[in-house]
Amino acid sequence: MIFINNDKPTVIYAKVWNVDRHEKYTDLRVSTSEKQQDGTYENSTWFPRLIGHAHQKLKDLKNEDRIVITKAKLTNPPYTDDKGNKKSYLKFLVLEAEMEGESASSPEKSDESENSGEMAEGEMPW
Repeated sequence: MIFINNDKPTVIYAKVWNVDRHEKYTDLRVSTSEKQQDGTYENSTWFPRLIGHAHQKLKDLKNEDRIVITKAKLTNPPYTDDKGNKKSYLKFLVLEAEMEGESASSPEKSDESENSGEMAEGEMPW
């Protein structure tokens, strides 16, 4: 789940499961979670690409690291498949990110948790 709240700076907390680093970008497999009212978690898997500053800053990123995405672009570009069918796919570009706990300027996690359904520290399902 990616929750966007216009009232506060939006950040996305994610756990990294796979890192595929290239010269100009890094492809990731990450997961995010949202705590449900019944106490269970709804998990989502994403395949973002780090570019620019995020790619440079997270050059030492490894599996099972936790990151905070502070600036990203989500698009849904159309394409035509081999059979002529029009389709689209989710393109998730990460422009700014840091290791979790790296910046004192990030919003407090517990404050974010109350308003977005994200988990407070120690409540992560992983």
